[in-house]
Amino acid sequence: MVLTAPDPTLEEDEAPGKKRWIFLVISLILVPVLAFAGYTTMVMIMVATSMGGSGSCTPNTGTLAGVDVEVNGRTVSLEAAQVQNAAKIIAVAQQLKVPTNGQVIALMTALQESNLWIYANTSTYPESANIPHDRDGKDHDSLGVFQQRPSAGWGTVAETMDVEYSAKAFFGGPEGPNGGSPRGLLDIRGWESMELGVAAQKVQVSAFPDAYNKWESAAKTLVATASGSVTCDGGELGGAALPLDPGFNFTSGYGPRDVTVPGASSWHPAVDMQHWPGPCGSPVYAVLPGEVTLSSSLWLSIKHPDGFVVSYLHMYKSDRVVNVGDTVTAGQRIGAVGNVPPSGGCHLDLRINVENNTNPQVASLQRSEALGGPAGWVDPEAFMRLYGIELCPADGSCRRG
Repeated sequence: MVLTAPDPTLEEDEAPGKKRWIFLVISLILVPVLAFAGYTTMVMIMVATSMGGSGSCTPNTGTLAGVDVEVNGRTVSLEAAQVQNAAKIIAVAQQLKVPTNGQVIALMTALQESNLWIYANTSTYPESANIPHDRDGKDHDSLGVFQQRPSAGWGTVAETMDVEYSAKAFFGGPEGPNGGSPRGLLDIRGWESMELGVAAQKVQVSAFPDAYNKWESAAKTLVATASGSVTCDGGELGGAALPLDPGFNFTSGYGPRDVTVPGASSWHPAVDMQHWPGPCGSPVYAVLPGEVTLSSSLWLSIKHPDGFVVSYLHMYKSDRVVNVGDTVTAGQRIGAVGNVPPSGGCHLDLRINVENNTNPQVASLQRSEALGGPAGWVDPEAFMRLYGIELCPADGSCRRG
């Protein structure tokens, strides 16, 4: 079905066609599941925010190309292999339910330590030459993308040169391979509230503790662009990406609202987000793949193969890099945050219309008309949770206006 182009004179809501790993419940439930020979097995049940359990997550690295990132105000071009290594780290993080800020910390670390290249160290470990790698280094006995040292207990030569294993070691936690020594990110009390570079240093114990900070912007870009290549089993649909670089805030939520902006609706079938203090120009990424079906003065809409339509509002047409008929992938840049009226400032409006949806999991979401709103929409936060993404985590990294 072709999405009818909205009248550009209509207000934004009148157009037709319309981890951190947080616990909702942490409960120790003593359930006798096996009783024999005097022993009783007890089960700890932990209910997470996203659907499903801790199934495996796999990146489709073949879909990833090089990307430009910003480092200390200058543009740095990363090659496809570097982005693919980032996707492998993100996949491990998603499998472990590590929230977005933890993923950013991991990529800041890998960018500083190795520039996301897999390093051998043939001067210390000649056998590392026979293990797949991108570069050869000679810093002590450091190896791999995180420059982990076998002598410090991070793993064997082969393990520290394996991106997935070294990422699991970096994150640590209950499922980490090192049993808390050396400590991974999840083993560090209060890491979630630390400055990102400080948290990275707590894991790495580097002689250059401030070196990680300059990679924050680049790491956020990588999380936004590479997350879309990751698919998880265990109930989540997977394969989605964030619409903005991590670190954005919500300025308006889904549902009824008090609004003073002329032309804006009092029932908002979308979420509004921006990077404080709200500059225009921040990159906007497709959250899911699909075909561009509409590009009006206010709207950019992308129809997913399952029939639902994801729309991105307020981007200036001059900033858009896709047009009607283009096929896009999850995480692909499609434009930049703008301030096209009706708007009270630079922000992105994200909304999902499900009138022609064929996906049963998406169909299970409560629709806007059931809440007294305009017909055909669903809460973008609930929608993105189906894909294992929490748009605005309750860990303090996202503020709600």
